[in-house]
Amino acid sequence: MTPERPWADSRFWLVQLVLVGLTLAELAVVVSGHLSAVSPVNEYATLVLLLPAVVYAASRFGLAGGVATAWVATLLAAPRFVAAGNAGSLSVAWVEVVEVVVVNVAAVAVGQRTSARRDAAALAAEARRAHEQVEARYRELFDSNQSPILIVDGDGVVVDANPSASRLFPAVQAQGAATVRPRLVDVIGADGAAYVLSLLVSRPGTPSVGTRGDEPVAPLALDAAGARVLMRPAVTPVGAPGERRLQVVFDDVTAELDRQARMEAFAARVVLGQEEERRHLAQELHDGPLQSLIHLCRQIDEHQAHRAPADRERRGTDAAEGSGPDDGENAALPLTDVRATAELVVAELRGIAKGLRPSILDDLGLEASISQLLTEAGTRAGLETTLGVTGTATRLPPPVELALFRIAQEALSNAERHARATRVAAGLEFDPGGVRLLVTDDGCGFEPGAPALRGGGSSLGVPGMAERAALVGATFTIHSAPGAGTTVDVRVPTRVLRGGVPPHETSREPPEHH
Repeated sequence: MTPERPWADSRFWLVQLVLVGLTLAELAVVVSGHLSAVSPVNEYATLVLLLPAVVYAASRFGLAGGVATAWVATLLAAPRFVAAGNAGSLSVAWVEVVEVVVVNVAAVAVGQRTSARRDAAALAAEARRAHEQVEARYRELFDSNQSPILIVDGDGVVVDANPSASRLFPAVQAQGAATVRPRLVDVIGADGAAYVLSLLVSRPGTPSVGTRGDEPVAPLALDAAGARVLMRPAVTPVGAPGERRLQVVFDDVTAELDRQARMEAFAARVVLGQEEERRHLAQELHDGPLQSLIHLCRQIDEHQAHRAPADRERRGTDAAEGSGPDDGENAALPLTDVRATAELVVAELRGIAKGLRPSILDDLGLEASISQLLTEAGTRAGLETTLGVTGTATRLPPPVELALFRIAQEALSNAERHARATRVAAGLEFDPGGVRLLVTDDGCGFEPGAPALRGGGSSLGVPGMAERAALVGATFTIHSAPGAGTTVDVRVPTRVLRGGVPPHETSREPPEHH
């Protein structure tokens, strides 16, 4: 039932029946007692009999119900007004009019008050429901948030925590069984609590504190669940004004900062690697083609020095006999030596260019390139090598092929130089899910989590392989243990093969020189 439609309630009609019944009862008393129209029973019947029912209807059904009941009462009082007029008693008629006015005014006054109270109650109920819905949504987000969240009061006591915080902080785990709530100091330590609270103090009036200027706040090192994690706290005042409550959200940036540190270390190693590669190329050019070219120059000088006296003598003889020069036979043997030296220079330069980027990768693709790497490693280091290919081999985007080739090249280099392996197996898997590269050796292995990875010093090693994989959107995993060999596993999903690689992720390998 709503106040605007009281007639939808059967009790409203019951009140109307009561009004009619009281009027009929009053009429019966007047008729049976042969009372006149000016008798007290008739004169005050409207106030005595009808006013209570009208007031009840107005208080029960609001303004609409009160006004409707007052009109019914007015209609029921009309016969008494007419009877008083017919009896010539104008004073009684005016009394009846006043009573009817009082009844209607009472109905309006009480009905308005009731309707206003009901409207206020409805608004309050709606606001309460909205608040409960908002609180339920907040609680759902609060409980399902993967970041640990603590609610701290003005005294530094943790009054609430989400499941992520309960799993992470031992002090919060024991909160359910404890009679005394833990303090923030007990959860993250004195230094951590002072640091978190200083964020809010240093930025008064800021609704959320997770940054200082344009820079994020420094992460907080915490010992949580037996492990050291780096958390970046964001502090937000919550609750009603005057409650002095803070919401502290801890964002786990351990992996992010670890990757950032590895990227910085990788960048530093890249610079060192570039310098090492330049030194290596300079040494290769100095010891190979440059020495051969010097030897070629000396051969040319010797050839010219050998031919000068013969040319002068031949020119004199030819002039005396009147014949032309014919030195092809004398020049044949020295020029053959010169050509052999020039071919040696060409071969050495081709070897250097091939080391920078083999042409077979562009011409025949990844499978042939890795097969050549295995063959050369087997010939060079006496390794037993095998290559297995499953699925239908297809050409991949150039950046992906180059990344997989370099990873395979680095894995073979590590197996040859550091692992003391005797067998190396490589595998390529082409399936609807993407492409997978596996390189496995039976070498000495190592601990993947150790700070000094295979190929330490200035070598790029494992970090270089991981970064190459990340640059093309592939996942890189390395399985190894001391004495158990090593397996390098790289997976390139189909979405990368179909969508290509963003420009900033393509390799900047030098082009091949033929």
